[in-house]
Amino acid sequence: MRSATVLRGLVAAWLVSLAVFPAAASARGGGSVLRAMNSVRAHHHLPALHASRALARAASAHSSDMARSGSMSHGAFARRINRYVNSRMVGENLAWASRCSGRTIVRMWMDSAPHRAIMLSPGFRKAGVGISRASHFCFVTADFASAR
Repeated sequence: MRSATVLRGLVAAWLVSLAVFPAAASARGGGSVLRAMNSVRAHHHLPALHASRALARAASAHSSDMARSGSMSHGAFARRINRYVNSRMVGENLAWASRCSGRTIVRMWMDSAPHRAIMLSPGFRKAGVGISRASHFCFVTADFASAR
């Protein structure tokens, strides 16, 4: 009887963690994008971006919204990101691709001057990536923030 109660408690805790931390699933896919970004930043003698769960939640929610609507837009991204983190400087890169490869996404951003500038900004120290798949495409959001 006691082990059944413990098991029910563990299952309930697991379900609550899924509701509270929905970005965990997308963070796995976003990890390859973050690794690719840090590889490029290292090549340019910049410090690595630290993974931020809060930014990953913001990015994941935005990627999901874009996948649902089928359109890409930054919208009021600074206001949206600042609901998750308190930073003096924030930025965002978006991508839409048929392959969700971290290298492919980062290569696309490096080929675009505005996206490249955000990704290589020395002021950004934290990042979160969210990936959402819709049909045969993936929507990727990378949210960036300064240390403070």
